[in-house]
Amino acid sequence: MIQHLVHGLSALASPTTILLLVVGMLIGMLVGMLPGLGVVLVLSLMLPFVRHLSVVTAIAMMLATQAGSYFSASITAILLNTPGSPESFPTTLDGFPMAQRGEAGRALAISATSTLLGGLIACVALIGLLQVAGPIAALFHPPEYVTIIILALVLIAQTGVIPLSKVLLSGAIGLMLSFVGSDPVSGVERFTFGLPTLFSGIGIVPFSLGVFAVTQMVSMFGTNRAVTSFDRGALGGEFGGQVRRGVSDTFRLWYHVARSAVLAVLLGLVPGIGGFTANFISYGFGQQVSKNRKDFGTGVPEGLIAAEGSSLAKEVGSLIPAVALGLPSGLGMVIFLAALTILGLEPGPTLLTSTPSLPYTMMWVMAVAGTLSCIVGLLLAPRLSRITAVRGPLMFPFIVALAVLGSYANAVTMTGVVEVVVFGVLGLFIRKLGYSVAAMAIGLVLGGTFDDNLHLTGTIYGWSFVTRSPLADVFIFISVALIVATAFRWRRNPASQRSGRLEHPVLEPVFDAALLVVSVAYVLVALGYPPAAGTVPAVVGAVAVAMSAFRLLRDGRTWWHSRMPIVEAVRSLSESPLPGASLAGRTGSVPGAEFDGRDGAVGEVLLAEELTEQGTTEALEIPEDRRRLHLREFAGLAWTASFALSAYLFGFEVGIPLVSAAYCMATRTFPTLPRRAVFAVATALVTGAIAVEFFQLFHFTYSGVL
Repeated sequence: MIQHLVHGLSALASPTTILLLVVGMLIGMLVGMLPGLGVVLVLSLMLPFVRHLSVVTAIAMMLATQAGSYFSASITAILLNTPGSPESFPTTLDGFPMAQRGEAGRALAISATSTLLGGLIACVALIGLLQVAGPIAALFHPPEYVTIIILALVLIAQTGVIPLSKVLLSGAIGLMLSFVGSDPVSGVERFTFGLPTLFSGIGIVPFSLGVFAVTQMVSMFGTNRAVTSFDRGALGGEFGGQVRRGVSDTFRLWYHVARSAVLAVLLGLVPGIGGFTANFISYGFGQQVSKNRKDFGTGVPEGLIAAEGSSLAKEVGSLIPAVALGLPSGLGMVIFLAALTILGLEPGPTLLTSTPSLPYTMMWVMAVAGTLSCIVGLLLAPRLSRITAVRGPLMFPFIVALAVLGSYANAVTMTGVVEVVVFGVLGLFIRKLGYSVAAMAIGLVLGGTFDDNLHLTGTIYGWSFVTRSPLADVFIFISVALIVATAFRWRRNPASQRSGRLEHPVLEPVFDAALLVVSVAYVLVALGYPPAAGTVPAVVGAVAVAMSAFRLLRDGRTWWHSRMPIVEAVRSLSESPLPGASLAGRTGSVPGAEFDGRDGAVGEVLLAEELTEQGTTEALEIPEDRRRLHLREFAGLAWTASFALSAYLFGFEVGIPLVSAAYCMATRTFPTLPRRAVFAVATALVTGAIAVEFFQLFHFTYSGVL
């Protein structure tokens, strides 16, 4: 083993290999910071060049690109609440609140140090796992896949203060979306309504861009504020102090890093799903065992470490099934295995015996590239953090332009652009009403795997999997125990319950009713498919029906109870035998409400006005500031749709800069017309240059319908 370890490191000693390793790492960092572009797209572009490189050089370039993207994906998650990749969503839960408090430097330092330490711990673990790679990866069969996906969804319910019913409903919606497209078992086209563009299903890239990037930009556009308001002095000596404090926090809480890294390595061994769920499960598990579990989601170092300690570690662990069995844990490993095939290598036991030092070379690439990317990221952190002081309307055209371009690049069709707008609208409702974006993302990404393995479990094992799969039984037991514990905690803890009023009194019941109608229709359509294609979607849809009906009843009851004081007061007035009689003493449920000589219908209106001022009729009226916020958010969604429509009509290279300029002139980003004109020209030039370079780099050829 020592000999292979040393030989694996010495294989990287050539100048060409080192150069391409550094170049790949920098490319990965750049791509990781661009929400929606995705490292998979860049790895795909590298494939044609692989055949012209040596085995070690090609491996160094591709793995360094992946390793460089892990920390950089958390940069936008922390600074803008927009993860560079869907896996980085747990980072937003505590990283973004820290940035809002003006602790961006501390959060970035914790992220970088946790990523680095977790990756190094995973590399050490990898050395031992390589000795028993085959037997460990072979533990997972269809029942284990099904139950670990369920466990991932249940663990999401432990994060934050989202009610269990909303988490389950969010996960069910994600699964329902994942069933759109061709059924891999029967070949039946499901929920496509005859549209060929939906045959390939709903893409995770448009989903993440819409729910994360577009929604965050619309929210910041609505508030007209920056992420944080700390002054430029914080970017100097104080920022350096924040970085040192963040590094110190990570080493002080080293055991959180070790736990997340070890858990991520084990999850990385699970082919097909481990690479995506590791960050979510590590965060949820970290919250369960932490003494400060109630503070998770408010901006605590433990939460950020729990999420980031697994980011690089999970990819190191995923090398085991990829190399030993030829089974990838994520899309990045799919491209990497394709590269190995082009190089003439056959992943599997043969590779381990024919080139035993090659897996160690891969480990060294991950360690070196991960270390360099974290160091470079920290050096650039003061400049990167300046973005948190930029107001949302100033960033809006650039981020939305990148989102539209990234969604088109995902499938090279306008369907992705339409989807990013739709998911932007959906994401705004989801965030406002407190649903779980993480559960929905897991359901969408792993729905196909869940469907396939559930079908295989029923076909091969039936109910006998309970006795034939002890590991699946463990996952089921943990999931049930967590559900029971969560339900008991929400029932017994008054602080976890709703306060007796709805933050959005009209929107929440309406959204619940809409979900109920859509879920019922989904079940009816699913029942019309052959059993092999429609059973699982129908069952998941039935869960969504049950959860949405429960939410509608609960929110409807809360809304009605919030109206009772005004209803009782008006009823008391109508039953008064003497017009204009004082209601003092008869409106105990409405403190301070009394009449002095006012009567009739006018009295009822004035009473309602007084009660509204006291906050007891918020269910009946939307405050002016909230109405203004809603109008601005609606305008932000309209501008997002304008970017998509203009790109469709005139092409991206013309449509995007055209709408960018119109946006700058119309939204009064600057108070004076000359400054708005200068900003409009500059924005149009920048977004136009991005679109042109984007199309030239990836050889896209869409010029618009006009």
